Amino acid sequence: MTTKILLVDDEADWEALFRQRFRQLIVTGTYQVVVAQNGPQALSLLQEQPEIDLVLADINMPGMDGLTLLEHITTSHPQVPTVMVTAYGDMSIIRAAMNRGAFDFITKPIDFADLQATIDKAQRYAQQLRQAQALKTLNAMKTRFFVNMTHELRAPLSLILTPVDQLLEQAALPPSQQERLLSIRRNAQQLLRLINQLMDLHQLEDQPLEDVHEVGDLPDFLGQIVDLFRPSAEIKRLILSYHTDLPTGNYRFDAGKWETILYNLLTNAIRFTSVGSVTVTLYESTQGVRLVVQDTGIGITAHKLPHVFDPYYQGDNQRIRANDPTGLSLALVQALTQRMGGHIQVSSQVEVGTEFSVELPLHRIGDSQPAQVQATPSLVVESPALPQLPSGHSVEVGPDVPPLILVVEENTELREYMVAELTTLYRVRTASNGYQGWVVAKEELPDLVITDLMMARLNGYELIERLKADPVTDHIPTVLLTASADEASRLKGLAVGADEYLTKPFHLGELRLRLRNLLDRQQRLRDHYRHQLAQPTDSTSLQAVGDQFLRRFYGLIDQRLDDSTLSVEWLAEELALSRKALYLKIQSLTQLSPIELIRQYRLRKAIDLLRAGHGASETAYLVGFDSPSYFTKVFREFYQQTPSAFIKG
Repeated sequence: MTTKILLVDDEADWEALFRQRFRQLIVTGTYQVVVAQNGPQALSLLQEQPEIDLVLADINMPGMDGLTLLEHITTSHPQVPTVMVTAYGDMSIIRAAMNRGAFDFITKPIDFADLQATIDKAQRYAQQLRQAQALKTLNAMKTRFFVNMTHELRAPLSLILTPVDQLLEQAALPPSQQERLLSIRRNAQQLLRLINQLMDLHQLEDQPLEDVHEVGDLPDFLGQIVDLFRPSAEIKRLILSYHTDLPTGNYRFDAGKWETILYNLLTNAIRFTSVGSVTVTLYESTQGVRLVVQDTGIGITAHKLPHVFDPYYQGDNQRIRANDPTGLSLALVQALTQRMGGHIQVSSQVEVGTEFSVELPLHRIGDSQPAQVQATPSLVVESPALPQLPSGHSVEVGPDVPPLILVVEENTELREYMVAELTTLYRVRTASNGYQGWVVAKEELPDLVITDLMMARLNGYELIERLKADPVTDHIPTVLLTASADEASRLKGLAVGADEYLTKPFHLGELRLRLRNLLDRQQRLRDHYRHQLAQPTDSTSLQAVGDQFLRRFYGLIDQRLDDSTLSVEWLAEELALSRKALYLKIQSLTQLSPIELIRQYRLRKAIDLLRAGHGASETAYLVGFDSPSYFTKVFREFYQQTPSAFIKG
């Protein structure tokens, strides 16, 4: 790497001495030297050759001295470090150079080893400055692109919202269509809010502090905003309360900023709280007024707490991302609070709750003073969709009962939309997070699991890993739905055992086809396992069956094949399962009950014994039948021939 050095000195012998001492480095191209005889010439060269890495300038020069040149360089070319060279030992001159922005200084007579170390250090510093400047330029380009994109997104969102609003005004709209249109409007408005937050954050970077013109009753103003959230709280059965000791009267405040701050804090509090309460408190403080929003939600881990106000910070991936996917809301709250001359604090404890405290200056005016603009809330808060309760009891599965699908998805509206679309073909259970999905899967043993990726307690990867590692659930096919479309995420999903990987937004028709294919594959396996038992001409060993659980189940029967008292309870105990879990597992694998599978397995083993030359009566006792006549009856019903006929055949 070449270091380009600008020597600024009116004495020619300084250039000659420099070239002589660093001749080898100059010949090899490590150093490249450019010379200026005075300050104006140096500034001109810096303008013409922006690749110059550093300046070595003498302080004592006629016309423009070194200190004056230094001031020009630090102003017009701050990325170029300047090393001052002086013959004076006067500390005041050295201090003046350093105070004006000199990177370092060298005194005459020159120690060239020290000079080389200084040049190398200055070159590294210049490189770091250039990299930082390049990164800043790149970030500015990204920001401009981001802002332009947010502007562009507003037009199509308007073209979505306007027709939807028109359709919702139709009186004869069926309830099912009305609910779908309301879901479209809610989600389109959520996109619009996110876009507005992006724009607000960008504008706050450069906007000067504007004067506040709204005048109104602040306690009542905030109370109206809290009331807008009551339907959302009631749907989740949360207690939402508002308390204030601030006297009523006229206050001058920025209604728009207050509105945005309380909206975002309340939105987060209700999102992250499943049970308990959300409390809003407003009271006077030494600095003006303090607004406190407290919840009994999931809380924030201690190592994440210092970063919650960082833009685009998503917190704990398993708990936060699904509810605040952009990390914008709290960054905007902090920016608005600081813009109004206040500050915000947060305290939290996992599984106990979180408290945000916003302290802001507030100016009360006389009641007789007329208000230029009366402050009133402008928010429209959409109530979330009513949650659909999952079916409470398992259904005995038979050949005519539709397959059971478990949908594990944190987003309430997406979860209920999938339920509405899938219940026309399947039975559906739901779970709102990965851990709940794991519990339901263990209890119900669904025919297929559809799971989101980013969820609380267990994410989609971890849920699938648990399903595939447990012998009770390892047979269940899984479909992973995620917004992560990158190659690494897809490969990881397939690596942990996902049978299908679909990115959001997904095509409903494609999802239905993939579900059908997976369920058809499961059905073919069931048919194959039953065929192994039902075909007396099939000589395939039952121990060669592909499913590990069935092999173990068959092995336990073999241990007590001649024992007529063999029971389902004993098998369940040996397999460390409840009777219900064993029933569901066997039913899922073979569409038989455990008792039916035991009987059919005994009959299939009887085929092998009869082939080996055992008589019918002897075989009956060897496979656990107390009565040869009953064995013959059951054998004939299953294989459509008697044991004796099979031996003769």
